[in-house]
Amino acid sequence: MAEATAHAGNRLALAGAIWYLLEIPLVLPFVADRSPSPAKSAEIVAYYSTQHPKLLVGLATASVVLIGRIAFAAGARASLQRTAGVRALADLAVGAMILSVVLEVGSTALQAAAGRMAAGGGDPAGVVALHYAFGTVGFASVEATAAAIAATALAQVISGQFPRWLGWLGLLAGVAGIASSGILTATGVDPQAAPYLTVWILGFWVWMVATGVILFRRTPGRRSSQPESA
Repeated sequence: MAEATAHAGNRLALAGAIWYLLEIPLVLPFVADRSPSPAKSAEIVAYYSTQHPKLLVGLATASVVLIGRIAFAAGARASLQRTAGVRALADLAVGAMILSVVLEVGSTALQAAAGRMAAGGGDPAGVVALHYAFGTVGFASVEATAAAIAATALAQVISGQFPRWLGWLGLLAGVAGIASSGILTATGVDPQAAPYLTVWILGFWVWMVATGVILFRRTPGRRSSQPESA
């Protein structure tokens, strides 16, 4: 009985992963335009005054799509909590993921607010301040996301109920995410100017989908039940 419980799965993790990855076609086109250098205030105001409709659409979509990341974390937690010794890590991962989504939606809201202010002829200094706040909160969101990935992956490795390569891939992606975000924050480099520091995101996506698929395949009732041998 213990083995069956330890390997129970669910559909939530995969559904959340797929829902979150809708961010690529539905959110990024509206918020991923290259913004100007923070040192050039006039360019910042001009940028936001022309981008504000797209930024509002991006905010509205992100508020819905990013919930998928929480659903994935909750699905992973539901499986990991069945294994003694990793429950605290699973709870920590969900808390960190919720925090990361709140911060990311908040940073997108700051960007949309800057767009509205610039388009409405607001104080340029206020637009610049919102731009800086958007970037700062965004960095914090990345750190929280990477911490959630690392905590979940470490729990996978300890639990032994996932392929070892999968746990180590997630752990590597999480640690790399924390380190790269710290470097970007300390140096003030635009992530678009240092793409090698964001490669870990690809590892995160692969790890997340693979985890979801494994848990989906273990979902009770997917296979026709077979009589137990006496």
